[in-house]
Amino acid sequence: MDRPCLNHDTKKRFLVICGCKGTAKIVTHQTFQGKKCKKVQFSWKDCSLFSFLHYFCARNTVFYTLSAKPSTLNSPMHGLVLHTLRYSDSQLIVDIFTESAGTVSFLVRAPRGSRASAKASSWQPLSLVEIIWDHHPRASLQKPRELSLWQPWRQLPFVPDKAAMALFLGEFLYRALHHEQENPALFQYLVNALQWLDEAEKSYVNFHIVLLLHLTRFLGFMPLADDWHEGDYFDMMAATFCAAQPLHPHFIGPAEAALVPKFLRMDFRTMRPVGLNGAQRNRALQLITEFYRLHIPEFPALRSLEVLAEVFSV
Repeated sequence: MDRPCLNHDTKKRFLVICGCKGTAKIVTHQTFQGKKCKKVQFSWKDCSLFSFLHYFCARNTVFYTLSAKPSTLNSPMHGLVLHTLRYSDSQLIVDIFTESAGTVSFLVRAPRGSRASAKASSWQPLSLVEIIWDHHPRASLQKPRELSLWQPWRQLPFVPDKAAMALFLGEFLYRALHHEQENPALFQYLVNALQWLDEAEKSYVNFHIVLLLHLTRFLGFMPLADDWHEGDYFDMMAATFCAAQPLHPHFIGPAEAALVPKFLRMDFRTMRPVGLNGAQRNRALQLITEFYRLHIPEFPALRSLEVLAEVFSV
């Protein structure tokens, strides 16, 4: 633990509390202006903060608070791009769900010239990137020192049905994870899932349904598949199965509710036996979107849902 530094000087003293590391200094006016002075170490373990202030601070002590210094994240951090918005002709706002810091908004320079097309791939939704940045706790937009592709996709942006699925998932995840805090398990789940989709050659038409239902486990409102019994309704507000029809309109009837535990028990490799036509798949996505809107504040209607419905209409 960092220790505060004490200056025993008879002149007017200044107590400087550094919020970034929980340290404190009692210094003279000359020291506060940047000049060096003799320092005596003092451990926080020796007394409480109140005792420290009471014992060392005279009546002529002036209190200051120093703004937190940025902490440099020197090791590359992995991230998943969720959303890109043009901020100006030369700048972009890129929202990235990072492995160790949750969702972070970055202000980056828009690439120009011969490097523009190659660099632009780093800003595409669902791109896997590496970032190094100086973290400013009070800034709403961080500025990366380095940002580059971590693992480029082989098929995801280029195969039409996978690209449409990625467009929908990018918008969905941006809304669902917009305020998400550090969650390494969720980050690894999404990376593994998208890598599976990128490499899959067939039987991935229900991928987004399975992913979004399993995502609720990390967000705290996953239904319990074992609670389902034949003929049950699914109460979307309570995220539970029930024998009687709920009194509010946000529920799923018994026929459609029976599909929920089936999807919850699946993973990407076992979802093939569930045969849904285009209409049933679109209906499932509409219900999942409504389910998220009930549990995540300000979750909006998704424009990409219509695009996906057209691609998987049969």
